[in-house]
Amino acid sequence: MNSESSSRTEQLLKVKVSDVMNNTVITIDHDDLIGKASRLMLENRLHALLVMKDAKPKYMISTYDLMKVSYEDTFSESNADMLRTTVEQLVKDQKLMSLPSSANLVEALKIFVDFQIHSIPIIDEGRVVGIVSLMDLAGWYLKTHEELRK
Repeated sequence: MNSESSSRTEQLLKVKVSDVMNNTVITIDHDDLIGKASRLMLENRLHALLVMKDAKPKYMISTYDLMKVSYEDTFSESNADMLRTTVEQLVKDQKLMSLPSSANLVEALKIFVDFQIHSIPIIDEGRVVGIVSLMDLAGWYLKTHEELRK
């Protein structure tokens, strides 16, 4: 490994999730309908929403979850209805993956890859402080590696 790439690797290892995360987190309640989740994602150009239950983060709902519903609506006899199915009914079997703001960016990358997800809520002592997505990582990379684009 040359010194330039080892320097970039060292930089990556020092970056914290708090340096990359978005502080604005759009949430949805567990008993809201999935049609509302779809509308919120479209209006806000998001790929996932944090699902809250009893004022605590419980699940994530993604565009992939909604695409499955759309597919099932077309091809399955046991389909979920966008106007009658709650967010929790759709994602209740999913485990919420989260990180503290002090986590290393490499930890987030590992979760993205291992669990094939695109957004991770950032939670400090039970309080949601942000969210980090693959797009946030891409934006950070471009901003911090400007010399590569020249």
